Amino acid sequence: MFKEKNTWKHLCELLRYGFSIAAIRGLAEKYAWYIHDHVAPRAQMTKGENIRIHPAASLRCGHNIHIGKNSHINQYCCVWASANAKIVIGDNVLMGPGVKMFSSNHGTEAGTIMMQQDWVEKDIVIGNDVWIGANAVIVSGVRIGDGVIVAAGSVVTKDVQPYVVVGGVPAKMIRER
Repeated sequence: MFKEKNTWKHLCELLRYGFSIAAIRGLAEKYAWYIHDHVAPRAQMTKGENIRIHPAASLRCGHNIHIGKNSHINQYCCVWASANAKIVIGDNVLMGPGVKMFSSNHGTEAGTIMMQQDWVEKDIVIGNDVWIGANAVIVSGVRIGDGVIVAAGSVVTKDVQPYVVVGGVPAKMIRER
């Protein structure tokens, strides 16, 4: 009896709220967000052959994202190009879960509200055969050379020469490959 009563209660709740204006509006907003964050940027970006982009990856300004062949953008990655700055990802690049790349940032001048400041926009360029570990952050203006390994959780704020391993906050060279 308890189970039937509970099931009936849930069914009534579904009918009452599931088809409400608020529910329909919420579904429409989520669908629009999905198109904005996942579908439109993928259609606009320049892609090499055999790339993989996880459905949970977030992309911005797809027309300024270029990804080389055999590269992989994992789940929960943010690859956010901007209107005036590109993100170029080379061939055979592996991105662990949660990697973040932002080609723009807020201005930081004192005396002006952050949200009213001009964007600082600079390209990010990732070379070929690069492995970026989980939850690493790559900031605007950074160039990462071929064959680099970026340790998980690192914050890359400066250019990285080819064939080295970097790690830390901020990322520093750990060793050569």
